[in-house]
Amino acid sequence: MQKIYKILSFSLLMITINSFSQQSNLLHFSTDDGLSSTSINDIIQDEIGYLWLATDKGLIRFDGEKFENLQKRTNSKVNVLYLKKDSLFIGHQKGLFLYKNKTYKFLGKEIINKILVNDNHFFLATQQGIYQLKQEYLQPLQIHTKIDFFPIKDILITKHAAYVATNKALWIIDKLLHVVKKKIILNNEVVSIIEINDKILAATKNNGIKIIQKNKVVSSIQTEQNISVVKLIDNELWIATNGNGIEVLDAYRFSFKRKINKYNSNISNQITAVYKDNKNSIWIGSADKGLYKYRSIGTSLSDEKLQVHIENIAINYKNISLINKSLKLTPDQNNISISFKTIDLENSKNIQYQYSLNNNVSPWSSKNSIEFANLKPGKYMFSVQSKIGEKFSQKVLFHFYIDKPLYMKTWFIILSTSLLFFIIALFIDLRLKQIQKKNKKEVDLLKTEKHLLSLEQKALQLQMNPHFIFNVLNGIKALGNKGKSKELNTTISQFSVLLRSVLNNSRLEEITLKDEIKTLKNYLELEQKMSSKDFKFCFKTNLNNIDTEEILIPPMLIQPFVENSIKHGFLTQIDNPNLIISFEVKHQFLHFVIEDNGIGFLQSKKRKNSNHKSVALSVTKERIDNLSPKSVFKIEEIIKNNQIKGTKVSFRIPLKTDY
Repeated sequence: MQKIYKILSFSLLMITINSFSQQSNLLHFSTDDGLSSTSINDIIQDEIGYLWLATDKGLIRFDGEKFENLQKRTNSKVNVLYLKKDSLFIGHQKGLFLYKNKTYKFLGKEIINKILVNDNHFFLATQQGIYQLKQEYLQPLQIHTKIDFFPIKDILITKHAAYVATNKALWIIDKLLHVVKKKIILNNEVVSIIEINDKILAATKNNGIKIIQKNKVVSSIQTEQNISVVKLIDNELWIATNGNGIEVLDAYRFSFKRKINKYNSNISNQITAVYKDNKNSIWIGSADKGLYKYRSIGTSLSDEKLQVHIENIAINYKNISLINKSLKLTPDQNNISISFKTIDLENSKNIQYQYSLNNNVSPWSSKNSIEFANLKPGKYMFSVQSKIGEKFSQKVLFHFYIDKPLYMKTWFIILSTSLLFFIIALFIDLRLKQIQKKNKKEVDLLKTEKHLLSLEQKALQLQMNPHFIFNVLNGIKALGNKGKSKELNTTISQFSVLLRSVLNNSRLEEITLKDEIKTLKNYLELEQKMSSKDFKFCFKTNLNNIDTEEILIPPMLIQPFVENSIKHGFLTQIDNPNLIISFEVKHQFLHFVIEDNGIGFLQSKKRKNSNHKSVALSVTKERIDNLSPKSVFKIEEIIKNNQIKGTKVSFRIPLKTDY
């Protein structure tokens, strides 16, 4: 009796010690710790170290310190997860999704229970048969009606065959993609299949685990009821149940090792997921109480090296792809934000970081992001390293280059300098040409003025030719001899007025039209008295209500043409010789017309034997042309009934007034 008491006491002590040990190695995470759901369906870890949780309220990511719900908007149930490098495949209640580069992509609407990859083929266990993921769309596999239209619980592909577990049976199939042979090897609801040493272990829901060899069930392992999942972890078989906690067996002898349940640990009995992370910790997901972290006695931390990863790069506050570890940026892309992270689920609060940009090194701190503003053009190398205590990660490098602005580039400076010199040279050349042109214009103006002065002097010399003066003086003498004193006095007075007018006008650049007409009238009246030819003359004006005193013209402009008409137009005896002098204002020009009814210009030219008059005409014509390029100077014969009836001289000069 005493011996039995000792045995019972020792057993009770061992159970107490075991319970206390399991309790001390178990951490619990619930909604109080940030979990948005206490129902965990699957657990997986990525290469960086993040723990991903499939829950009844969406996808959750855990870095050892913070739970982050990545599906806050939908909060829909996620059944299963599968990771392939940086791509996370999510078996969602609403279908299959791909999560990559922080974006979701919908691939199909089937409800996924399990994802399996074999030889780069994606196979999906769904609620209605098996599907294959092909180029981002789902294609159903046609195997057997009892597979194609039934819920698939698990799939296992070995070197020899494929095993498919439905809610009714376990099937063996030679090849999933090219089915030749298929048969049922177990009529029971199988929830999980694993392979250990060429043995297939098929965990039934309520009838233990069946050991299969050579396509036959050779033995059974009695376990708790309601198995949800079976996992091989460190030579141990972890059998999770939905109601009886976890039972751990030796993976090769299938002998009992321990139980983990609510009776010996602070853990839920409704276990849905078991996963071993990269630090050898075991994470346990429950259907009602959240997440657990378990480390059994004697298990040591792994010697896995720390890793630091650049999580995000933003250029001018816009995130970019992290595919390239070097970037070429434009001059305005000079605000760069970089975030980095080391995931260690055991020591998340003890991680420190040190970064550098070229030769500028930061002190160690827990800060895991940095922003560089208004960086200058040039090459940059960013590096970051993390540590926990005396354990350091390798440095991660990121190179980027900020291009120079256009105005700082060598070719642009050379081109701009050359262009500037060219513009300066062009300006100097143009300025020199302008100065030369101005000088030439001034020289030409001086030459023109000199020429005009010369023409005016010639006009003065020609206007009062010696022959006319001689005739007037002889006429005065004759009047004196005849004793015609009254007529003598009148002629002397007219002649003196004419001489005074010519002398006065010769000193002026411009005279009024009234003075010009007055001088011409005086001249013509003297010509009438001295000439042997009896002729008449008249003046006509059409000046658009402008007074003759207001119009200015160069002096001695008309007299040569008038004299030419008298001396040469009336060479022969003609009937009623007449001279008409007209002035008209039209279109900002003053028009002059001198008409006679003499023998005509060509005839007079043939008969004349003196050069004096032709010189006067040419000089006056040149003066008129210099006054205006648009003078339209004409000398033409007046022809009526095919007979020459006189000569017409016409020209115009720009209208100029004294107001």
